[in-house]
Amino acid sequence: MKNTKREQRLTLSVDNLTSEGEGVARRNRDVYFVPGALPGEDVEVVLDGRRRKVWQTRLLTILKSSPQRTEPLCPHYQRCGGCDLQHLQYPAQVQFKQERVQRELARQGAATDNWAAPITADPWHYRRKARLGVRFSKERGENFVGFREAASNHITNIDVCPVLPDNAALNWAFWRDCINGLQSRSLITQIEALVADNALALIFRILKPLPVADQHQLIEALNSVQSELPLQLWLKTDKHAAAQRLWPADAEPLQHHVDELALTLQPDDFVQVNGAVNRAMVQQALDWLAPQTDEIIWDLFAGHGNFSMPLAQRSAQVYAVEGDQPMVSSLAAQAEKLALPLQAIRADLDGSGGLQSLPDPDAVLLDPPRAGAAGIMNELTERRVPRIVYVSCDAATLARDLSTLTDAGYCIRQAGIMDMFPQTHHVETMVLLENKVKRHG
Repeated sequence: MKNTKREQRLTLSVDNLTSEGEGVARRNRDVYFVPGALPGEDVEVVLDGRRRKVWQTRLLTILKSSPQRTEPLCPHYQRCGGCDLQHLQYPAQVQFKQERVQRELARQGAATDNWAAPITADPWHYRRKARLGVRFSKERGENFVGFREAASNHITNIDVCPVLPDNAALNWAFWRDCINGLQSRSLITQIEALVADNALALIFRILKPLPVADQHQLIEALNSVQSELPLQLWLKTDKHAAAQRLWPADAEPLQHHVDELALTLQPDDFVQVNGAVNRAMVQQALDWLAPQTDEIIWDLFAGHGNFSMPLAQRSAQVYAVEGDQPMVSSLAAQAEKLALPLQAIRADLDGSGGLQSLPDPDAVLLDPPRAGAAGIMNELTERRVPRIVYVSCDAATLARDLSTLTDAGYCIRQAGIMDMFPQTHHVETMVLLENKVKRHG
């Protein structure tokens, strides 16, 4: 039976952006979200569904274009879900992110006028870690290699991604052809790229061990690539187990350089994806926190030591706290190798009292995941920590936690955004707080 349902179309004037970078238009009492539209634009859209008084739409035509609109660089932009702001000129992207964070902090009672200049770097070729999906289609008899489409689980083929480093080993059309020639092509589910400072690692996630012939074929493919960085091939058969390096056998450990320190990386370690912005961010955190040689510092949610190791070069003792035991072991090994005064601690940072045994800190740096750090706010306020630098990847949970701290007597001395993820709506923020109430003793 032929589908005769007609699309509902509207002409709208866009006046704002959501926190996720979607255009916002209003008509009567209804609100319309228009992905891909910019403030000041008149657009024609198709209605895709309504919840309460909010409509989701699909952009059809731009009738009047914003002067801040630019042609997306990536040919896959319309389908790939990896970036969502390539149509907005880069200075306007930074301004949008700055205003978004300022608005969120003000909304939750944590506003400040003391904003540092945004930390930015090259808006292209910055992403040093990425995971691509691999899917074998029985119907077509071939593999797809790429990122997931926007709002979908479908994988769209990617040839070259312009936010990844410019390296011949990151040509996904090449790997698509290579995988399609393997006996076990249906066993590969993902390829993760990790561009360390001393090597480029490709980590293949597989359902079962690959035949030896296929392993050799992958190695030969890597050998044929002209790369400025040494290449490594890793395999991972279980998401709960560590990846294993297949080639070369005598390769150096992967390294991430920060504050003139070479930190060892494992493929599963979290690492900030933008190396240039990360280096500037760490330096700003050191400047703001100003650790002294006789001070005790806590680094909470310490990861692999991105902040901990530089702090340990400048203070009497750093307590690097993480919830993941392998990461704690890695922190301890790094500190021992670098001969730094750092103690790695495993503790749940959810308010269960995991920090009670630690001595009072002179300063705290925390860099929590997207959910924020609500579980340790009481610990920080009860200890009356003199100085806190809070690094956040989510403006809403940051504002929530800052509201708790300011209510407890802290004042915001400085704040600033770091554009860790150009071409996307994501933004990193750093805030320096000082306790107005003196600690007893």
